[in-house]
Amino acid sequence: MKCRSSYLRYVAIVALGVACHGDRSYSAGPTALFLDANHDGNVFFVWLAPMLNQGAPAGQVFSRQLSPIVTITNLCNGEIIRTLAGSDVQVEAADYKTPWHTADDNLNSACTYRITTTAGARELGVADVDVVDSGNELKNVNTGEFIPLLADRTLPITFFIGVGSQCERVDSDCGEATVQPGQSTTIVTTQGQAGVVVPAGAVDQPVTLIIESADDRPCIPGLPEPVFPGDVGAVGNSCYDFHTEPPLTEVNASGKFNTPVTVGICPVIGGLDHATSDLLQIFQLHVGADPPIRALNNVPAPFLHCDPGYNVLGSRGSPRSLLGALAARLRSLVTPRPLFASTRALFDLGAGGSTDMFSRFTWALPSELGLNFDQTPELESILPGASVNSVYSRLGVTFTRSNPLGLCPGTAVYANDYGLLGFNSGQNNISVCPLGVASDFSQYSYGTIKASFVVPAAEACINATPTGFHNIFPGGVAFIEALDANGNVLSRTESTTDRTSQRLCVSGDGIAGVRFAGKGSAYAIFDDLYWTRIPPAP
Repeated sequence: MKCRSSYLRYVAIVALGVACHGDRSYSAGPTALFLDANHDGNVFFVWLAPMLNQGAPAGQVFSRQLSPIVTITNLCNGEIIRTLAGSDVQVEAADYKTPWHTADDNLNSACTYRITTTAGARELGVADVDVVDSGNELKNVNTGEFIPLLADRTLPITFFIGVGSQCERVDSDCGEATVQPGQSTTIVTTQGQAGVVVPAGAVDQPVTLIIESADDRPCIPGLPEPVFPGDVGAVGNSCYDFHTEPPLTEVNASGKFNTPVTVGICPVIGGLDHATSDLLQIFQLHVGADPPIRALNNVPAPFLHCDPGYNVLGSRGSPRSLLGALAARLRSLVTPRPLFASTRALFDLGAGGSTDMFSRFTWALPSELGLNFDQTPELESILPGASVNSVYSRLGVTFTRSNPLGLCPGTAVYANDYGLLGFNSGQNNISVCPLGVASDFSQYSYGTIKASFVVPAAEACINATPTGFHNIFPGGVAFIEALDANGNVLSRTESTTDRTSQRLCVSGDGIAGVRFAGKGSAYAIFDDLYWTRIPPAP
């Protein structure tokens, strides 16, 4: 594998001296420089005519979202005489172009001038030119070719940058762009396998954002299996590094994005069934954060082909309106999805995750999940009185009740804020009773609530508060039972205190569900369900 950093070492060695050529009163400097993909330089950068009569590399994708900077240095004294950046550098259909008005810089025919193009933190191309006495052309010092100027003595400096110029490895799946503070930016890698949307205002100053596939395995050390990092290489990889140059700590005062960004990755999941694949989440490793590994809340990523809202009619990575995104999602419900390799998943709810900082990302099945009945999986508020039977199905859990004919009859399981503090307590509990009726319930009069898991758990816990015999007599207990796939009881735990919230946990091999209620005729309040696939540490 060839690394592009090798040419930078060469530049550093050559640049130790000062290069001036011609009839001069001092000794000749080192060999002139001309660096690009065809001349020992960055394999994703090429000088184009009139700088040199050559074309862009075959098979590369034009990197049109960068903000390159061109500097011209007088090598006789090391002074930068011209910097061309921002609006001075125009993005054409397949190249960048910026005019150097040589007449404005009082060039000295006894000196050599170095044209350097940089993007992000990387120097991409170098070309040394001499001034011809006629003033109507320059000369490529390296090749001896003459470079004609326009009638007003302007040199159109033209060059190609391919996607990959900012990545560390030439054989990775790469995406790159310069993010501006006042505009939204969408970046997608060359393979269309990963991308990001950075909303306007997320950064305080321009910054180069880079996405690159990673071949390290494990992708995130310490992330519990099953993990889905995909294949090693540029194709079919689901392990990606996202970072900025300079780092966010030098861009934003907080060291994070001002508003969350959407990271998207198309996972490679083999023959995983649809119900389980919908439980997958993007996990992020960020050394120094607490915790260092965290799961991202799933969000749509319509800029990727594996997302149900992908706009197959639009160009990859191009921003779309909210109306266009909605239309794409509606189309996805009534039209066949595009066919991809069978090892790649198409998600019902989106192939992205929301985060406020960058690092390494990959897909995995969450080892621990929890819900508090105050929020949906999308972190939206649940209004008291709402039915929650299937609200959390995306997290792999649904709720049913055992006695639809008991008190508070029916099949609905509710979020109910009538708790110990009375009506409108400000905290939803899970209950068989609707809004306006106390949320505590008993096994005999109301039946039990059952939580069923799509993926078997190793441990499950719920917060329980025994309330006695409907406040007439104290005492009573709450219980939770773990069930296997056939409904057999694997384990059972009962509360030990009265009118005090406590966490009740059950464990076992292959917990398919749990059921809970106040024991017998005693009442109890329940909230905050947790479950994990990984057995707890002894």
